[in-house]
Amino acid sequence: MGFKVTGIATIRLLSRDLKKSREFYRSLFDTEPVEDSDSFASFRLGNSHFDIAIADAKNPVSQGGSVGYWFVDDLGAMLKRASELGASIYRGPLPVPEIQRTIVQIQDPCGGIVGFEAPLPGDLK
Repeated sequence: MGFKVTGIATIRLLSRDLKKSREFYRSLFDTEPVEDSDSFASFRLGNSHFDIAIADAKNPVSQGGSVGYWFVDDLGAMLKRASELGASIYRGPLPVPEIQRTIVQIQDPCGGIVGFEAPLPGDLK
């Protein structure tokens, strides 16, 4: 093959309202951006980056296509916090026994779709 894929470096979310998206994810992840400007914000999450950029004609906001999933230790707590901040469940929670995980997609207050997963049973109290 000639090269080796070693993981995901960055997941980028496109938003029409960077300020609102940045505040939502800053509060959800309880962390400050490592890069921050009027048109871009980047959060370091584990060994990866989660970037938020302004949507444009070549990179529009959409609700389909690829969705990145962040691994969390407590799916129920994450969903509760996301809901408190104005997000809603977009899809799931769905058990995926083949990988021993529960997955869910949320829609953030600006319309972006982000996935989360946790070990089965995915405690959803």
